[in-house]
Parts: sequence; C-alpha cells; structure tokens
Amino acid sequence: MTLRNIQFLFILLISILTVGCSSDNSKNGGSKSHLPIARGEANAILCVMDTSQWNGPLGEALREIFSVYVPGYPQDEPYFKLRNINPLKMNNILKTGKSMIFVSTMDNQGAQSRAMQNYFTSSSLEKILKDTALYRLPQKNQFARGQEILHLFGQTEKQLIGHLKRDKEILRNYLLNIEDKRISKSIFKVREKQIEKTIRETHGFDVQVPYGYDLAKNQRDFIWIRLLDPDYEKNIFVHYRPFNSKDPFDDVLAFREEITSSYMRDVQKPEIFMTLQKENMNIREVNFKGKYAKEVRGLWKLSDISGGGPFVSYVFVDESQKRMYYLEGYVYAPSKDKREFMQEIEVIINTFRSGKELK
Repeated sequence: MTLRNIQFLFILLISILTVGCSSDNSKNGGSKSHLPIARGEANAILCVMDTSQWNGPLGEALREIFSVYVPGYPQDEPYFKLRNINPLKMNNILKTGKSMIFVSTMDNQGAQSRAMQNYFTSSSLEKILKDTALYRLPQKNQFARGQEILHLFGQTEKQLIGHLKRDKEILRNYLLNIEDKRISKSIFKVREKQIEKTIRETHGFDVQVPYGYDLAKNQRDFIWIRLLDPDYEKNIFVHYRPFNSKDPFDDVLAFREEITSSYMRDVQKPEIFMTLQKENMNIREVNFKGKYAKEVRGLWKLSDISGGGPFVSYVFVDESQKRMYYLEGYVYAPSKDKREFMQEIEVIINTFRSGKELK
C-alpha cells in the first residue's frame, strides 16, 4: 500500500478538523446513539460547497470523479448522483444525508465559502495553510448514524483540483466501498445456508447466497444461482476446469462463449443460448481476491435477441486447486435502471472463496 493510500485510509486528522455540528452532539452528552438515522437514496452524494465553485473547474473535477458513467451498461448510468448544496442553506434535514462531501478552499472568500470555513477550527485552518499535502478527511456519523462524510479542502482551488485529478480512482473507490458495505449489510441479513453448504461440499468453493436466490443448475463443474422476480432477474454462475497449458486469458470473450453456449441454453428451446453483444466490451487486468484476473464488463444477449442486459465477469486461476475459474453475474431488467441490481451482483461475487481461502 502506498503512503498516499495509508494517509487517506488510516491517518486520523480529527485533531485537525472540528465539524460545526459538534455542539449538537454535546447536547446529547456526545453520544452518537442520540443522532438521527442517516437517510438518502443509494449512490447519492450531497456535495456542500460554494455554488460558484460547483459551476466552475472545481465542480467539474468532482463530477469527473463521481459522476462518470459505469462502463458496460446498455444506457448511461453514473457511479454517483451528485447534488450541490449551498452551505448557506444547510438545514437539519440535509445534514442527515447518508453520503456527503464538504469542499472548500482558502482562496475563495465569498459568503458561501466563508460559511464553509466555519467547519474548521482556527488551528485546523493554520495547519491547512502550512501543509499542502493535507486535503482530505473521512468522518463517520457526524450528523447522523450510518453517515459517511468526506472533507476535501485546500489552500487554493488550483491546488485542490490537482489533488483530485491525481487521486480520482482512490476517491471514487473509497465511496464505492462504502456503498458495497451498505449493500452487503442489507442483503446478507438472511442467507440461503443450505445452498451455500451444497456448493461448498460439492464444488470446493464458497459464495454467500442472499435469501430468495435459488440454485438453478448444479452440475459437475458448473453452478448457477438466481433470483427471479416478475420484473427482473439477478443471476450468477460459476464454471471451473483443471488449469492446463490452454490459456483463456488470451481471449476471455471466446472462453465465455464456449461456456455459455454449453451451459446457458434454454431448457425448452435448446437452440436458444446466451451470447455477447460485442460492441460494448470493457476488458482489463485486475486483482481479484489476491489473484491475477481478467475482468470483463459488457452486454449479453440471447441468440434469438429476445433478451439481454449487462454482465460482469472474472477469469482467474486458483493455484492451490489447480483450477481455472470463470465467474459471471448478469441482470435482466428491461426498462429499468441496472446500477443497483449490478451492485448487488458484484457484492455477492466478491464473497467468493476457494482453495486456501477456505481453511
């Protein structure tokens, strides 16, 4: 882990910053249990900052981090929905947002920016002015329980923009991980333990299965779990085979076509099978659970074009088992946004464990 990541994730700057709501906490003896519950829709961020900066280069830098579109979806859907809040219009309702970003720079002295500086103590302002490396602070449960706040600050707007552009992946992933934890807490309250046991005992790997999913297929080297609803489907399948000299990393799309044409055929109409919409593929090398992997994000379709949607997949080798794994999650949700469905799928996929991880 780089020094920059360690600073972001672990350094405690609480002594540097004091958020203005501390007086509210003191009324309750400092107990966070008396705070209201954080509220807000998934993937929504309230961005508290001077509206002139929001409409300028600083706001654009934030949107380039958090509002870019997720790759591989049939329609444009951003990672996060950002909403600017004028700091002069902050109220107790807005302060209970689940995810908030407070943004300020010392070189802007308009009324809104001066209001932002009220969230700093005099000693914190002094330290910000002395140390150009300090520009971010995560805080939890400041105004509400279950709340995540990210403070972004700088001596000048230009300086802060430089930090944001340099660390955009770190910043986005920080808030994505928060959303994943919220989803995990929600969907794994009740699990299909019998399905999990069957998968582990039959196939030698683990995956957590939320309540409502069923085991649609359970074959020698293939499992398929799914959740069926009248309006949508959520699906995950896993195929594995002995790892040999044949290297599917060279052409993961062909490897996927081989798997789906064999295992993902309509039972009543076997001539219909799952295939690819090859015009919108995003392939990259990633670290999946500590293993080198190829990740694919794109669109699937049925061979008769009667259905389709987004998918994400991972190909990797478990050397302790001498196995090649292919994991895929996909969604069928016509006329609906796919973002939250796919997030749930990815959270489930990331519970996968195999080989030495099971011990």
